[in-house]
Amino acid sequence: MDREERLREAMEREKANRIQQKRKRVFGSAQGLMSCTFDRDNGAVPQLAWARQYVEHWPEMRRENMGLLFWGPAGTGKTFAAACIANALVDLEVGVRMITLGEALLNLFGMSGEERIQYLEVLTTCGLLILDDFGVERRTPYAREQVYEIVNRRYLSGRPMVVTTNLTLEELKNADRDDSRIHDRVLERCVPVCFDGTSLRQEKTAERVKRMQTLLTGGGPAD
Repeated sequence: MDREERLREAMEREKANRIQQKRKRVFGSAQGLMSCTFDRDNGAVPQLAWARQYVEHWPEMRRENMGLLFWGPAGTGKTFAAACIANALVDLEVGVRMITLGEALLNLFGMSGEERIQYLEVLTTCGLLILDDFGVERRTPYAREQVYEIVNRRYLSGRPMVVTTNLTLEELKNADRDDSRIHDRVLERCVPVCFDGTSLRQEKTAERVKRMQTLLTGGGPAD
C-alpha cells in the first residue's frame, strides 16, 4: 500500500468517525433512530419516495426553505421516514437535529438562562430541524409559548423543518387561536404528505406474538 492509499484510508476513517459522532448528536436520547436508513426500505411505506426526493434535492429545498409535514395515524412510518432523511443528510455532513417537542420542552424546563439560549440557537441554526410527534406535547400556556418560540425562531431564520404529527390536516388548519399561530407557520413552510397505511407497529406486534407462540410450542406452528 503506497503513501497516497494510506492517506486516503486515514481520511475516510476520520470522516466516518466524524459522521458517527454527528449522528449521535442528531437524535439525542433516541439513539435507536440511527438505524433508520433508506436501505431498510421494504416497500411498506410508499411515502418514503417523498423523503428520498427531499434528500436528493436538498440544495434546492434548503435554498427555497421548503420542508415536509408527515401527517397521519400513529405507527404508519412517519418517524422512520423523517429519521431516514436525517441519516442521509448527516452522511452528506449537513447539520441536522431531530427531537420530539416533548423532549425539547423537558430540556428547556431544566436549563439556566445561558443554556437555554444556546439550546434554542442550535435548534434555530442547524441545517434541518426535524420535529417529531408534533402536537402530542401538553397544551399548557407554558408549553404553547415554548413551542411557539421554537417554531417561530425557525420560521424567521429562513431554514427548513420536517415535522411529523398524528394530527389531521383539518385539526392543524382549524386550531384555536393559541395553536393557530404555531400551526400556520408549519403549514406555510412544510408540504403535507399523508401517511394513511396500516399501522406498522401493530403488524410488528402481531408478528412478535406469532413468533413467541412458535417458540413456546417448541418450534411448531402457532395456534
